[in-house]
Amino acid sequence: METKTRIYKSPIRPIMTYTAETRADTAKTQRLLETAEMKVLRKITNHTLKDRVRSEEMRTRCVIEEINIWKHNIGRMTENRIVRIARDKSPNGTRSLGRSRKRWSDNVN
Repeated sequence: METKTRIYKSPIRPIMTYTAETRADTAKTQRLLETAEMKVLRKITNHTLKDRVRSEEMRTRCVIEEINIWKHNIGRMTENRIVRIARDKSPNGTRSLGRSRKRWSDNVN
């Protein structure tokens, strides 16, 4: 199980958090991240949904923190990082008709 956890922590989890950084931070995005993480952890621990094992218990077995912690790291990034630039930038030009799409910066604070 330790090897599988290392494999999850090194290539898979950084990809998931990076893609989450570039999307709008909505409840749907957080739920998708949480669902994907728990699916991987269930595979690692050989549990199914029918086993009714709590998420916190699987995280403690695999020694993994919650995936939605990445939001706190964005504020500590340097000014030249792409994620920080995307969060702080305001678009120029006119808006299209209709309700505007949810932006990432609207949900960060």
